[in-house]
Amino acid sequence: MKLIEIKNWIESLPKYFLEYEVVNGVFGELIKKDEITYRLDKPITAMTVDEENKEVVFLNDEVVEVDKSVQ
Repeated sequence: MKLIEIKNWIESLPKYFLEYEVVNGVFGELIKKDEITYRLDKPITAMTVDEENKEVVFLNDEVVEVDKSVQ
């Protein structure tokens, strides 16, 4: 997705949406007897621009632990 697409979409929203919180939603599935789909929302806590890679980055405070035994 390009930044211009986000900009145009935001500009198309009603003004009262400006008071809404912005989160990053991640979908997942739990498969057992029945399929269950869920959404985990994470607040966006920082934004930055990576000029070298031409990316706008939205960040959250999630810390992902890496198993150091996996090489």
